[in-house]
Amino acid sequence: MKRVIKCVTYLILAAGALMAGKFMLQEDFISFIKWWLTILYLGIIFMPLTTWIFGGFHDKGYLFSKAIGLAVSGYLIWLAASLHLMQFNTLNCLISVMVCLLLNLMLLYWRKRSSRAGLLDMLHNLANSLDAMLGEELLFLILFLLFVYIRGFKPEAYGTEKFMDYGFMTSMLRSEYMPPQDFWYSGTSLNYYYLGQYLATFMTRISFVKVSVAYNLMLMMVGALAATLPYSIVYNVILQYIKDTGKKSRFLPPASGVMAGIAVCIAGNMHYPTYKWFEPLVRKFFGMEKGTYKYWFPDATRFIGYHPETNDKTIHEFPSYSFVLGDLHAHVVNIMFVLTVVGILFAWMVTRRKNDASKYTLTRELLNPAIILISFFIGFFRMSNYWDFPIYYVVSGAVILFTNLVVYNFKGKAILVVTALQGVFVMGISAIVSLPFMISFDKIATNICLTVARTPLNQLIILWGLPYFIIFSYICFMITDIIKNRYKSALVTEANDSKPVKGQTVRRIFLELTPSDLFIITLGLCAAGLVLLPELVYVEDIYSGDYKRANTMFKLTYQAFILFGICIGYILLRLMVYGGTWKRIRYSLAGLVLFAMTVCYSQNAVGAWYGNIFKPSGYEGLDATAFMYKEMPEDMAAIEWLNANISGMPVVLEANGNSYTDYQRVSVMTGLPTILGWRTHEWLWKSDEEKVKFREAIVERIYCSADESEVRSLLEEYKVSYIYVGNLEREKFPLINEDLIRRLGRKVYSGVGTDGNETYIIEIDK
Repeated sequence: MKRVIKCVTYLILAAGALMAGKFMLQEDFISFIKWWLTILYLGIIFMPLTTWIFGGFHDKGYLFSKAIGLAVSGYLIWLAASLHLMQFNTLNCLISVMVCLLLNLMLLYWRKRSSRAGLLDMLHNLANSLDAMLGEELLFLILFLLFVYIRGFKPEAYGTEKFMDYGFMTSMLRSEYMPPQDFWYSGTSLNYYYLGQYLATFMTRISFVKVSVAYNLMLMMVGALAATLPYSIVYNVILQYIKDTGKKSRFLPPASGVMAGIAVCIAGNMHYPTYKWFEPLVRKFFGMEKGTYKYWFPDATRFIGYHPETNDKTIHEFPSYSFVLGDLHAHVVNIMFVLTVVGILFAWMVTRRKNDASKYTLTRELLNPAIILISFFIGFFRMSNYWDFPIYYVVSGAVILFTNLVVYNFKGKAILVVTALQGVFVMGISAIVSLPFMISFDKIATNICLTVARTPLNQLIILWGLPYFIIFSYICFMITDIIKNRYKSALVTEANDSKPVKGQTVRRIFLELTPSDLFIITLGLCAAGLVLLPELVYVEDIYSGDYKRANTMFKLTYQAFILFGICIGYILLRLMVYGGTWKRIRYSLAGLVLFAMTVCYSQNAVGAWYGNIFKPSGYEGLDATAFMYKEMPEDMAAIEWLNANISGMPVVLEANGNSYTDYQRVSVMTGLPTILGWRTHEWLWKSDEEKVKFREAIVERIYCSADESEVRSLLEEYKVSYIYVGNLEREKFPLINEDLIRRLGRKVYSGVGTDGNETYIIEIDK
């Protein structure tokens, strides 16, 4: 009866949230509903698979079904399009979803037969978790709605990487097959990790939402999952700890889950309280002059090398900054998938430790559904955000190794054989999954170098001191408890065994740790290693000089922050409730206070970036392109003509420009390719600055040359169908030869701006 009351309550609250959403989102509400229902039914379709893998979770892995459903169904049509078996269009995307539905129904039928359980029994088992599922869906809905509402105060796909991310989506909407054409380097395929933006485009197709709105819905959906997936992980980790130890606590699992969600998605680092509060207090206490520094939220991600200024400038971003800033970049979209891998790892660890090792064969060890799904995602990461491929291969390897140590009772030969074969299996499956992508992909960075500059200790402490202190203090507490128990047991049972046998201490620690504690310690050690790694080595890419280790630190510490967030959600409340001593309770309280200070970072960042979100009149809507009507109205009118009248992927020449500028507004807003786009980005993607310089010269010659035959020859060579001329072209090329350009073909569009300048498009004569 309690479950029924809970379910009804959740449904009523969901209805209330949707009613509030209609008021909050105004005309965007229908698009929001379409998107939410799409990810909802994708998750429901994949419940047979997720309940199989997450059977030990209280929620049966409900939230993870959304990420799994999106990744698998999107991958299937991507694979078909990559092999030129099916075109990437709306109908085929829906067919992919239907195929996934059939496969999951077949899996459900197979599980029913193999377990010899009736369908009603399986449904009853699922119904026992219905209240947990509805509760999590309500949490996801509320967060998704709130994040979307905030995003509506600054929805533009403009600034930082947004132009590129949005351009990926518009370009892929025009693409029939994969890989998509590089819209900033016509005639070539896109040489970047585009699977994240591809999935946003896939969702755009199957939800029937406009791409200009889909950009922001995808971004905020990832944000909602970045909060709710850690909630599910830590809820189940702490719940398993309670089951294993026989303790009781109703509030601890949800409270720890909420803290983990906040730690991963909303919290910042200690840079904010240090420079927002602590430094001014210290100055005031010692009677020092007030500092001139005014806090600006991006400074928490640009601290090393900038404050103070040095020749070692780095990046150390984290999810809350990403969601506030609004880039739909590879590392952001991938958050929901790396969290899914973490969840699968714990589900596998718990199941594996419960089963007798003697009953497992090598085949069963390798063909475990959790191991197969982990392999799929590891391969997927090679296409969506390559850095996550080695990171989570190592994280998965650590969890698998430590679990095998316990399951096989430290039998060296068995552990080495099983773990090595599992490692080879995961790598092999991941290679097969990513093979169609890697065949046409030129690796961007390959060399690993020793660092020549390292982070000052005080800056490391400010950025990472809190999670390091929490993790390693917790490890010390656990080891201390186990060693004390070891000595107590030895004294009671046998007087001459009062000292641990040589070589048995480590084994004893592993065997006595609960699966929950072992899992959290493993994640914590991996996160700590990711922070230290860029202090030792960096991966060489096009960024040199002061920025040579910036990208390495960025990608490694981003994942460290996520893993630390999961650990913090578990450790602090776990110690507060079950610490056993006042010292540990005081320690956890101090950690909670400091952690709460880092959460205030988001309040500062949202206020600085979005303004007063409590003033509904400031809501601008979710259209990522609406800013163009204000900032570049003449260009937007021409872009609308192109979108309405041009099909396929003909080359439209526009002026090239530097990265993070207004240049490439035509290719971004239409998805139509041009000869050359943002300079630094193409230099990175092609790994060859000379190629970029060569095309820069080509674009300039077409716009400025007085030799008509030369220009026509270049237009034919680069298959240019249209030439675009607007204010940015005139700004880029003061010597532009507009008379010659007009003679090249027929003017198909013309518009005059408020400044009296004409913006026009020439269709080249063939």
